[in-house]
Amino acid sequence: MAVQEVAVQSRSRLARLTRFLREVKSELKKVSWPNKKELTANTIVVLVSVFFAATLIWIIDSVCSRILKIFLLG
Repeated sequence: MAVQEVAVQSRSRLARLTRFLREVKSELKKVSWPNKKELTANTIVVLVSVFFAATLIWIIDSVCSRILKIFLLG
């Protein structure tokens, strides 16, 4: 009896996985994918934003490090 239940559960999992993958495929067809020009422009915006954020964090970190050195080392 237990072997039969395991087989039913396995089929149920497989059916759920199959349905899930079908739904994923259906949803991906609805996605508005960017063209090459939009993708390039968005990539440049992201890279520039990351550069500026990293630079700002570096500056703040450097200033804080110098302030701590002044207070800790006299």
